Amino acid sequence: MPAPRARAGGFEVPDQSAVAGATGGAGTARRDDPSAAFYNPAALADGGGFRGALGILLAVPNISIEHLEGEMETSSTVSGVSPPPHLHLSYAENEWAVGAYLGVSHGTSVSWPSAPDAWWGRFEAMSTNLLVFRAAPFFSLRLGGEHGLLRDFPDIRLSIGAHVDTARAETRRQLDFIDVEGSVHVLMWGAGVGGDASIFWQATPEFALGASYKSRTWMRATGDADFTVPPPFVGRAPDQHASTELVIPDRLTFGAAWQQREFGVFADVGWTAWSVRDRQRVDFERETTSDSDVAQDWRDTWVFRLGGEVTPIDWFHARAGLFYDMEASPPETLGPASPDMARFGVTLGTGFDVTREIGIDASYSYVTFVGRESTSQDAPLARYWGDLHVVSFTARLVVDPTPEPPVVEEVVTDVRPADPTVADEGAPPIDDAPAVEPPAAETPETIAPPPATEATTEAPAAPRRQRAR
Repeated sequence: MPAPRARAGGFEVPDQSAVAGATGGAGTARRDDPSAAFYNPAALADGGGFRGALGILLAVPNISIEHLEGEMETSSTVSGVSPPPHLHLSYAENEWAVGAYLGVSHGTSVSWPSAPDAWWGRFEAMSTNLLVFRAAPFFSLRLGGEHGLLRDFPDIRLSIGAHVDTARAETRRQLDFIDVEGSVHVLMWGAGVGGDASIFWQATPEFALGASYKSRTWMRATGDADFTVPPPFVGRAPDQHASTELVIPDRLTFGAAWQQREFGVFADVGWTAWSVRDRQRVDFERETTSDSDVAQDWRDTWVFRLGGEVTPIDWFHARAGLFYDMEASPPETLGPASPDMARFGVTLGTGFDVTREIGIDASYSYVTFVGRESTSQDAPLARYWGDLHVVSFTARLVVDPTPEPPVVEEVVTDVRPADPTVADEGAPPIDDAPAVEPPAAETPETIAPPPATEATTEAPAAPRRQRAR
């Protein structure tokens, strides 16, 4: 039985943030966004302090299949919601930054009608589910620019890191025993390690370029195969252990961005090495059970993303974008277990800055699967088409160590007249005025008037100026 290999439902999860997801998934050259921990960690080496973002993506795929021979009814996948989460964390100070991405980097879910009699492709696949959780720490360094290591060097930033992938692969299908039917359910787990590297260049205050590479992850997935078969075949297909080789392909992305305060334009071009999946083999523990070996012959693909953002007021952002992602599977290996098709998507989104530190973003993507026909000799000849709805929400927190400029109020401390000539001529200068001692406490002796003397009976001399009058 074939292992999970579907991609149409979104094997690679590009929308790791509602910010980038709303601009067609372009985020490789965007600056100041916490989700750069996934798209391009090198961009975060800007001294911006702590950045964090937590979000969830809700994907609802719908795939239809029409048999090209006979009078079999058109069937569609069972609608379901896949909610992969994402978490981005980073801290930048001076010329360095550290952080990590945690989330579902790859995933797919394809479920055909559960009633076996209602689905004519049940011997090929009933359901295919794959979930890859990735933990990717990184270290970034700023070579030039403000706070860079090298004076008078361009603002170029580099990042290196690693990723650890944990995969859960599950398939179900019916088995044909001529007179009766059976079923098999295979559930396997695996883990592997890969490496990451990225570069970011802030060429001008507005224009930036970026590139990001994520290596392939090879893993040996093992688990159990549960068979439900007629009694005469129990010896040939008992419940047992199973294993397979699973490869998450290399991914290389180039990006450009033009960002100003009021608007921004973002573009990405990505390459994925799907050619690593030439065959899919499942090894069963018992020799009495035949191993499964299915040709895939997938080919490398390109994806093109373009998006824009406007900020009409300081706290509100409006975003839109589009993308085109090529198909990986050739028509010769196209089947219900791998309904792979090219995808064209349109995206919209908004963002709100609640405070200087906290923001909330939301995005919506409508993806149409470009219809195609299968020419496989091992699967039913059929035509496939469908669409995908994706809604994403992200909450972000940015704690910039650079404080806001304080508001300085002018305090008047000198009350002297600006022109000393307007002061009273008989008054001494303010700076030279004798200190006035507080009066002594009154006593009966001090209350009584002093005896009269000549000095006290004479009237005080009038000022010289008054006598002149």
